[in-house]
Amino acid sequence: MLSREQLYLDLLFSKGEASFVLNNSPTAGSTVGFKHKLEFGLNRSGLLNPMTGRNFSPEFIEMQKRNKIGVYNPQFGVIKSFDTIAKLTKLVYVYNSVDMSYLGSYSTVQCSKEFNMGKDTLSKYLLNGNPFKGKIFSRVKLHNS
Repeated sequence: MLSREQLYLDLLFSKGEASFVLNNSPTAGSTVGFKHKLEFGLNRSGLLNPMTGRNFSPEFIEMQKRNKIGVYNPQFGVIKSFDTIAKLTKLVYVYNSVDMSYLGSYSTVQCSKEFNMGKDTLSKYLLNGNPFKGKIFSRVKLHNS
């Protein structure tokens, strides 16, 4: 697909007029050769920046600069209830791919450790629904219990 796109880009840029009309990259699938206009950099640091020209109170500036690590964090030492933890935990339901028998439910971290896989691999198989090492991973419950 990229080779076909490159063919059309080569045709377009070979005529010479495309560089004046279009502000696109001459290379398909890459940003090599793409150049922003000078105004782009100026606008990002100026009028188009939503924080330009705002006056902030000293309290707001102090709140942004203060240390929020450890005991200075407002949530430091707050113990979450089991109900809160249950609401925050995203469960992964695991099934045998051969007979769709239910193997168990795990948190995302537990699942990646239990089945020896990275979180990115787990995310990929959760999205596409394909089996991984003979197991199917799902965010939704596929069994009745």
